[in-house]
Amino acid sequence: MKKVLLAILLLGSTMGLHAAKVNKKVSIVINSQSREYWLYVPDNVQQDAPLVVSLHGASGHCTDKSPFRTDVADKEGCIVVYPQGNPIYFPVFGGTVTGWDATGEENADVIFLKAVIEDVAQSYSIDRKRIYACGFSNGGMMTYALTNCCSELFAAFASISGYPLNEFHFRHTAPRPVPFLHIHGKKDDFVLYSLMPIIVDEMVARLGANPVPEKTSQSGYYDKSVYEGVEGSFPYTYYEIEGMGHNDYTDRTPEKNSAQTMWNFFKQYTLDAPYDATHRWRPRIEATGYQPTAHGWTVNSGTTLLQFGGEQNNTSWNSNNHNTYRSLQFVAGSYQLCFQSEGDAALTIGVQIQKLGEVKKIVLETTVQAGSTATLPFDITDDWGEYKLTFIRPNSTANITISNIGIYVGTGGNVTGIDSKTADSKSTDGKWYDLQGCQVSSPQHGLYIMNGKKVLVK
Repeated sequence: MKKVLLAILLLGSTMGLHAAKVNKKVSIVINSQSREYWLYVPDNVQQDAPLVVSLHGASGHCTDKSPFRTDVADKEGCIVVYPQGNPIYFPVFGGTVTGWDATGEENADVIFLKAVIEDVAQSYSIDRKRIYACGFSNGGMMTYALTNCCSELFAAFASISGYPLNEFHFRHTAPRPVPFLHIHGKKDDFVLYSLMPIIVDEMVARLGANPVPEKTSQSGYYDKSVYEGVEGSFPYTYYEIEGMGHNDYTDRTPEKNSAQTMWNFFKQYTLDAPYDATHRWRPRIEATGYQPTAHGWTVNSGTTLLQFGGEQNNTSWNSNNHNTYRSLQFVAGSYQLCFQSEGDAALTIGVQIQKLGEVKKIVLETTVQAGSTATLPFDITDDWGEYKLTFIRPNSTANITISNIGIYVGTGGNVTGIDSKTADSKSTDGKWYDLQGCQVSSPQHGLYIMNGKKVLVK
């Protein structure tokens, strides 16, 4: 009897170690609308605690406490908020259910999530550099959307069984590349696993990460691909889970707990981690082992030397591609296209960037000599749009190669650049250059080169 009593006391003591300090629903009013979130604060929370924003899926509820689990919060001492989505009409369901307006733009849901963070900060000491976002299904779609409109609020992101599709087409024009973890079941036939390669390509090019991943696997459990961040960028990590359908949790990650896998990814990153603030898109098609044609590129087709980007082939929510396709995107601003070419200097290369959609607008059209390094400025005067990039050779047999393609924030028609291979030695003129050797007028947050040295601008 004494042993039984002792066991009960020990169990109670162990449970007490992980008892929540706060575990309740909270209501806040935003623009005269009352909204709710569930607040979970473990008893071991410290000053400057990290904060995880965890978003439920369509038709879900904040009480689901999905997909980031409270047992991980208990173990790691992080605060978690589970915001409640609003009723939204989803064509795929043929009705209205709770969810997230994952457009990638500043909208009522984004304002709500920001308000939730501020509400928590009024009562608890949170580390603003360690705020993370994750989500399941439609919540995962919203997580991707937040990488576009809140890239400078969240230090890292994770999604399970969710990516932008249908009415929530992927947008990726944010000022900051972001660390991202994605977990998806190989048997997910709802948010289709088969379309994930397109999402991976989009994110990897946006981040400027190495498009040829380092792969590891455990038979019967997972395949893991790490698209490593190159200097000035961050990685995209992708888990493909054996036997998993459309779920918000799996025990088939290395940690045997997908929420713990998210946390182990999150904790590597803080918002002040250095990055290249000028970078917008770098596909790195010259990487050893990369095959551009398998990733949406047209290569050496007649006089088309290289081409990326195309019209939407179907925007219907029930189409086979679910409005998921490879895309080159810009918002209004000044940019520069940088690349290197190899070939006979007597040959010329035509370069064109054209806006797609109802009105075709050419925003860049010029020629350069083969065998040179080019920095070509162009301006976007419209709001968000999708574009096609084309390199043209003089004839179908001309032997020219293009490498180190990148698009960076520029200064319109007043841009100069230097060879990226000699940036450290040449940038001694007191001006600022990005890591690719292209001059920038006013550095923002990130890594730059000035007077031959790399400088972190905070």
